[in-house]
Amino acid sequence: MYRLARRVLLDDGDAEEAVQDALLAAWRHLGEFRGAAALRSWLLRLTLNKAHNVRRKRRPVPLEAGQHELVIDSVGDPARGIIENELVAALDVALASLPEPQRVAWLLREVDELTYEEIADIMHTSRDVVRGLLHRARRRLAERLAAWR
Repeated sequence: MYRLARRVLLDDGDAEEAVQDALLAAWRHLGEFRGAAALRSWLLRLTLNKAHNVRRKRRPVPLEAGQHELVIDSVGDPARGIIENELVAALDVALASLPEPQRVAWLLREVDELTYEEIADIMHTSRDVVRGLLHRARRRLAERLAAWR
């Protein structure tokens, strides 16, 4: 939930607020959960809704290059750790440049490994729209990260 909120809002504090609001809403409305969707999908949908609420209250500030979370590799090759950190930074910048629906669909599929149907349910859209969003997101990310191939 936090990972999704963080990637949508691009701010730690806002993501924490969205997740807290989502968990509170889930607690209050747990009796209304009918099991039509998986609990995970329901919680992610609540998180996405609360992230949108937080975004409406606050104007998001995109991360600057270098403000990403660092990958620490104290045991392995230091050069590899640096390369991984730079790749994560490049991915953060590329993801931030995607329109929100593409970014959300990509994160739910590639990071959370949800099915197209689950993503469609969370995003209140159809499976075909999800396919299109993912296709465009992957194409744009491939273009922006071409130097890393």
